[in-house]
Amino acid sequence: MMSENLHRKRHQSWLIWILVVWFASVASAGNWMLVDSVDGKKVTLKVSDKKRIYYQLDKDNPIVVKIADQSELKLITRMVLPNMEKEGIYSFVTRLDGEKLPLTARATEYIKSTKNPKKKKQRIGQSRTIIFDVPPSEHEYSFSVSKESRNKTIYIRFLVPNHDKKDITYIAYLPRTLSEEVRIIVKEREYIYYRSTTTQPIELDVIGPTRVKCISRLEIDHSMRGSKPYRVQVTEGNEVIMTNFFNAQISGTTTYAEKSDMVLGRGETLFIDVPQGGHRYQISTPDQDISVIFRFYLPEKDLGNESSLENTARAGLAK
Repeated sequence: MMSENLHRKRHQSWLIWILVVWFASVASAGNWMLVDSVDGKKVTLKVSDKKRIYYQLDKDNPIVVKIADQSELKLITRMVLPNMEKEGIYSFVTRLDGEKLPLTARATEYIKSTKNPKKKKQRIGQSRTIIFDVPPSEHEYSFSVSKESRNKTIYIRFLVPNHDKKDITYIAYLPRTLSEEVRIIVKEREYIYYRSTTTQPIELDVIGPTRVKCISRLEIDHSMRGSKPYRVQVTEGNEVIMTNFFNAQISGTTTYAEKSDMVLGRGETLFIDVPQGGHRYQISTPDQDISVIFRFYLPEKDLGNESSLENTARAGLAK
């Protein structure tokens, strides 16, 4: 009886703490779109049988989000409930440009409609939404688990307001240095990609501000079944700019233009946000014994940033 009363008191104190640390504003009306510049471990969940991309937050997997010129950052969070518990409480630490913000905590309960296809025994809680007011200019948000949630796993989805941006016209962009060209066929159309390994990164010269669109495809052995995880890393000099995690699955619409012992994975998209001035990036995978091919695009409106149009000598319009 005493243990039940103690548990109830702890639960009540947690709920009071949740109310105290509630600092997110009320969600604004309108559409939202996913944030592209997220550095963390990607996880695909099924929510009411629809696939949704989340990022895994636990003691071994912090998350970094970079955004610019946005008024709000919306987090959709879900906790993995331990054992057979029907409800739980979780919290995490948020830093804005290195400055620690008040602790964020939420209570949740088990919901049957959300599953992790790769960990079918996981019991995932109902989503809880947090919205941060974002100051003007560019900012970096970092997320880590709190002491109270040290042994817990939290899935987070990041969104920003969709201000009805117009479609961006992209131009295929040629790297500065590359080890090898790879010609592939996507839905009967030929494209040039560029191969990269751990020891042979691709170098890209870009003048900002702009945003480079990268499409990566893992080269896969014929014998592979299911999906294969891999990482794409972007560095500038000795600094790691971003590391993205993907789960490659064999593409049903893409083949090599020439005969190969490998098959190609589906295209995965990431974006490099390029600040003002000239930058030289290295793009590769930190994973040993695999190769990834890349294709790069630059917004057509930003071609004026370049002092030379040499890099677009083999450009082609693409959406």
